[in-house]
Amino acid sequence: MGALLTAGTFGGYGIGRAVEAVREVWPDSPPQLLADKVEPPKPIDLSGPAETCLPEELDIRLTASPTSVIEGSPVVFSIRVENVGRVPCLVDGADASRAVTITDASGEDRVWSSADCTDGSQTLMLGPGDVAPARDVRWSSVRTVPGCAGGQPAVGAGAYQARVTLADVPGATSNVVTFTVTGRAAPTPEPSSPATDEPAADDAPDSTTQEEDAGKPDDAGAKARNDGAKGSKQKG
Repeated sequence: MGALLTAGTFGGYGIGRAVEAVREVWPDSPPQLLADKVEPPKPIDLSGPAETCLPEELDIRLTASPTSVIEGSPVVFSIRVENVGRVPCLVDGADASRAVTITDASGEDRVWSSADCTDGSQTLMLGPGDVAPARDVRWSSVRTVPGCAGGQPAVGAGAYQARVTLADVPGATSNVVTFTVTGRAAPTPEPSSPATDEPAADDAPDSTTQEEDAGKPDDAGAKARNDGAKGSKQKG
């Protein structure tokens, strides 16, 4: 570039004309690409085999009805799983995988899970925007443990919470729903009859019997005197 300027100056063009001449000969440098546009986005392959869904590809929703029950009455949970991703993916829709788990309000006491007493699998392929078949789960104030062992303590009144998790998609979880269980009302005792000192009807004396007894001799001596009086009359 310096040589071109020198040549232009000595050739009678002057410095200004020399600079213009250099610009005409020397091309401008190409614009630099931004770093985030160097790599184009990867194309989506819809022809390949579907894989297990990722947590961010699923929208899991849980609702409960009613949200306040008497102890022993059922709460019905409705589960909704939707693929919000860009490609089809697989999810296990069986009860053993798509589980509703109930804890106390603090989340520390695990009370019940719909997966405790069931097994099996049901593979579902969800396309973009697809929703898994709806599933309702009922809970009636019972306590369970994994493996469904019996003899569990009773569930008392209080506040509880529930959520859905997917065993085959770690990290996938639903919103938390809260509900309350109230205890059964104690039965009202029936009022008792007031006690009386009057004798019962069966124990009251019979007036007819008293009149009959009044006409009878009081003892054997009176009977003998009557018999003797009768004998004297016969002799006379």
